[in-house]
Amino acid sequence: MNRMWARSGALAAVAIAAAALATGPAQAATGRLGWQATLLPLPAGADPAGHGYLDASDGHGEYTGSFIVDGKLQVISWRGGQPTLRGVPAGYEWARVVGEDTAGRIYGEALDYDTGADRTFTLDATGFHLWAPPPGYGDFGIRAVNRHGDALGTLPTGNPVTYVPAVWPAGAAAPTVLAYPAGADYLTDIDDDGTVLFNGFQRDIVWKNGVSRPLADIPGFSNPHGSAIRNGVVVGFASNANAEQAIRWTTPETPAALPGGGYAIDLNVGGLTAGQTSGPGYKPIVWRGTTPGGELKQPGTYTGYLASHVTDDGVFTGWASNGPIDEGGVPVIWRFNP
Repeated sequence: MNRMWARSGALAAVAIAAAALATGPAQAATGRLGWQATLLPLPAGADPAGHGYLDASDGHGEYTGSFIVDGKLQVISWRGGQPTLRGVPAGYEWARVVGEDTAGRIYGEALDYDTGADRTFTLDATGFHLWAPPPGYGDFGIRAVNRHGDALGTLPTGNPVTYVPAVWPAGAAAPTVLAYPAGADYLTDIDDDGTVLFNGFQRDIVWKNGVSRPLADIPGFSNPHGSAIRNGVVVGFASNANAEQAIRWTTPETPAALPGGGYAIDLNVGGLTAGQTSGPGYKPIVWRGTTPGGELKQPGTYTGYLASHVTDDGVFTGWASNGPIDEGGVPVIWRFNP
């Protein structure tokens, strides 16, 4: 990949560290209680190993990701457990989903291998729509999208090229160009009210209307970084020389350790959070607020698996692999079976 697609460094670090072993058929995981895994079917022509990522949803029953079909990375949606191949924009060979809003609009980037063109797109019931670059800038590089469809990303400008942060509000004709707050160098996520989570050199920064609020440390850990923000709550991690610690910030100044976790990756509107244990093993785990909610069950016979997204209706989405987990895998969802 030519772009870091994970929502934070946490997801990338976990993906590289997690072990992935044998292949298994599409089936529910064994076990009676807890977060049960289901391997979703892939459409005809798909790579049996998937080599894709399931990390977007509309929050009410549709899950969307990108998987290799007929040699191309293509958009696939699932509803009622069945896949629909959505394809790629005409003339492009690679389409990577970044997010989906509550109206079912899908957001991502498409790549044309022949020309090197890299364009942001939306996908709705009428098909793909490529975003034209605004005057004076190159193509918008999308990073995240909130439930309303406000997109966060970067715009290239100048010679030599520099990349400036920007928000493309839902339905707007042009993006709003921002400035990096002091100490920030990249983008991580956007909340439903437009608050931006910036990646920082020493710590991440929550920014809204020109006001910057850095994430606070917890005792024994430093370099706090956020993975996602919803309703003002940030989840992420901090580290020391020996370990990582998953953290939840109810405000940037108010951190709390998430018990048993090394990383927190995503959360939904109700505070249900996906994360991973610290090494070795890196097993996917769950919190409800700051209360541990157990491990996600193993999908079939796979032992390498990752949950990257939590839907607003309480489903975890991700993938499982028989190779390096950061290279994608087959689609998995987890639902709670009390």
